[in-house]
Amino acid sequence: MLLQTTDFNRAQALVSSTFQREWKSLERVLKNMPLHLKASDQGGIQGTPIFDPVGTNEYIKAGLLKLPGWRGDIPIPAEYDFLGTHLDFCHGAVLVEVQFSNYPFLLNITVRSELFYKAKTPLAGKPIELAMIVTKAKMFPASNSTLYYEQAVKQLTALASNHVFEVPIRLVGLFSPENGAIPIRYTRYSASRYSRTVVTRVEMRCEVARGKSEKSRCILRVID
Repeated sequence: MLLQTTDFNRAQALVSSTFQREWKSLERVLKNMPLHLKASDQGGIQGTPIFDPVGTNEYIKAGLLKLPGWRGDIPIPAEYDFLGTHLDFCHGAVLVEVQFSNYPFLLNITVRSELFYKAKTPLAGKPIELAMIVTKAKMFPASNSTLYYEQAVKQLTALASNHVFEVPIRLVGLFSPENGAIPIRYTRYSASRYSRTVVTRVEMRCEVARGKSEKSRCILRVID
């Protein structure tokens, strides 16, 4: 995958000075990841390939948890359980959340990261100093209303410019090369919607072609 990043509230300085190791390990996992696709179940485009959040999440989890110091499924402290049940990953003072759900969930992640930051909550033994949020690019066809990187940049920019949050955040976008064949993992699940039970998962290739306009999603064609 190709990556783009946008930093808020001194995140770039923190990554450069204090959290290079944590960023480099996350960056390596994401860059080595193939694009994960599945068949759409939406009316009018049923069967066409779209971004697979389940397979992508599983790959990131498997990659990070092999590395020293990374922990996954961090329980949210009981006093804050109104904000959810768990967090995706932590490495010391760094929190990593992978967000491919509907776009309003970004605000939940931002607010609870801000709360943990200001409350100095030791989620993985240390108070959180930096949050990194992984999103997909708009270029990928995906389920309706799911968050994409360009949208997240606009949301967090508006919030940060009005001082709504102070926690340092690095927003990470997953992109793909265009106009060529790339490696993919194509997964068929036991049910077309919401299932996490894998029936088949195969290594294939996919042609990624630019859409008809700048606002269009890319056209994906699985070729073998």
